Amino acid sequence: MRLLYIILFILIVSCSTSKLNVGRGTFQTVKPPNIYGNDRYLANDTNYIISFDASIGKNKTIPLPGKMNNKVQVDRVYNHIYYMPEMPADINYRLIENTLGVQFHKAIKDYKDYYAGFGVGVQNQPYVFAMLGHNGKFFEIGGAGFWGLTINKASYEGWWYYYEPDFGPSFAKPVAKLNCNKDNLCCDDSPNGICYDYSHQETIIDNLEYIKLNKVNIFHSYAGFVAHASFYWEKFALSYAASMTNPWLVDELPVSEAHDADISFWFPVLLMQDIGISYTPNKIKYRLGINQITGIKSPGQYWGFSVQMAYMW
Repeated sequence: MRLLYIILFILIVSCSTSKLNVGRGTFQTVKPPNIYGNDRYLANDTNYIISFDASIGKNKTIPLPGKMNNKVQVDRVYNHIYYMPEMPADINYRLIENTLGVQFHKAIKDYKDYYAGFGVGVQNQPYVFAMLGHNGKFFEIGGAGFWGLTINKASYEGWWYYYEPDFGPSFAKPVAKLNCNKDNLCCDDSPNGICYDYSHQETIIDNLEYIKLNKVNIFHSYAGFVAHASFYWEKFALSYAASMTNPWLVDELPVSEAHDADISFWFPVLLMQDIGISYTPNKIKYRLGINQITGIKSPGQYWGFSVQMAYMW
């Protein structure tokens, strides 16, 4: 029976509130996937494209403005309230520009020139995407949504708050009572009649600790969507694509080897715009583009290049 209460204590502690206010941090991120559409008229009902691409540029640090939110910790069991202070946030993305990628997608087209497709790719990380659009004789317009997994490095510091219940010295201590009473003495149903004292169960221990982690590898997901348009004539095409990506789709961060903590903000999205020209002499397409990346509320514009070669059938 004692083992049962030890397991109960471990479960309660593991469910205790744990929050992190990140005061300073740098989070590595890579460019969004290069999804441009088809850049040509799709003559078949079913079409396949495999492409190889590279992004070229200088790694950049993108500052992310804002403040950490006030966090109110409320535990419904203990009715315990704790306020985390509002504090300025010195947080940055470390954008890795130089990437290599491979992508495959299938597009199915109907008689009205509308198409739907899906695909997979790797651009320093694996991702999947779904496409939808209209592919006419001389132009295409469409969009895609993507989701992927990655491992990125992060360095951050801030105040970590957590609480845990304090059961007092009488927790799991046998007492000579056979029934529960107003003092929270509850008996075991076993024949020996051992009871346990829960009278100190509502005591809360608040903990506030400043943590600092450096170059931690974090496995997480990312997601976004892209809108694209292209105009083509014979073997040439001019295309434009704009994507919005949340590169860190997380709501908690590690604070130690064994614990994660909820963070008090959402990572902001990145906006990437790409304009390019392509040449398709036969089934092989060659594309060169220039792109701009910025945060939605962040100052600065960051430029780079993209190249792609694709085989289509």
